[in-house]
Amino acid sequence: MDHACPAVFAPRLWVYTNFDCNLHCSYCCARSGPRVERRALAMPQFRRLIDEAVEAGITEVFLTGGEPFLLPDIGDRITYAMERVPTTVLTNAMLFHGARLRILDTLAGGSVRFQVSLDGPSPEAHDPIRGAGSWEKACSGIELLRGRGFDVSVSTTETAANSGLERQTRDAVVQLGIQPEAHFFRPLAKRGYSDDGIEVSASTLEPEVTVSRDGVFWHPLACEDDLLVTRRLFPFADALGETHTLYHQVIEAGGMPDRFR
Repeated sequence: MDHACPAVFAPRLWVYTNFDCNLHCSYCCARSGPRVERRALAMPQFRRLIDEAVEAGITEVFLTGGEPFLLPDIGDRITYAMERVPTTVLTNAMLFHGARLRILDTLAGGSVRFQVSLDGPSPEAHDPIRGAGSWEKACSGIELLRGRGFDVSVSTTETAANSGLERQTRDAVVQLGIQPEAHFFRPLAKRGYSDDGIEVSASTLEPEVTVSRDGVFWHPLACEDDLLVTRRLFPFADALGETHTLYHQVIEAGGMPDRFR
C-alpha cells in the first residue's frame, strides 16, 4: 500500500487528546465539559499515531479536546509531536498558571502554535456561550502566550450572542496583537450540544482525518458514529486508505464535500 497521504484531502491530522474540559460551552461539537469522561489516548498510542502519521505524509497536527491542558502529561505530548511535525494546540487559554505555566516554558522555541477560542469583542458576546468570566481569562491567556513568544491564532464561532458583531470582534482581536489572517470565523454547526446551526455530514464535508481514543473519524466537527471511518487506529496508513475509499464512495453517490469554513 502507498503510505502517502491521499491528495484528495489536506495532509493534516486532528487528534482529540481528551474530552474533559474546564468549560461547558453550549455549542460544543465534542460534548465536552467538567463532568465528561476523559477518554484520553494512552501515551504509547499517541506516540505511535504521530510516528505513523508522519510516515504516511501528514504535514501538520492539531491537538484538541476537551481542554488539552487538563492532561498532566500534555507537555510531553506536545513536545513529542512538535519535534516531528508542526503542531497546533487548540485551547481556551484559561489554565496557564502553576505547573501548566512551567509546561509552556518548556515548549518555547518549538514548532508549536496555539489556537484560542474567542467568541466576541466583549464578555457580553462571549460569556453567555462559554461561562461567566471566560472572556477576560481568554484574553489574558492570549496575551500571556504572545508575551512568551508563541504564535497565536484566534477562532470565533458565529452564534446568536455575537450576531452582527464581526467587525467589532475582528477589531478586538487585532487589539490583542493577532494579525487578521490568523483570526478565523466559522459557522455554528448542528452537532454535539448545539441544537442550532448548519447541518453537516460526510456528503457535505471535505474530510479532515480525526483520531480519538474511539477510532478514526471523517472530520473534527464530530466524533460520532455517522462520521466514523474505522475503530482501528493502526496501522494508521490503512485508516487513511479507508478514508480515501469512503471519500470516493461519497462522490460517486452524488455528495459534494467542501472544506468547512
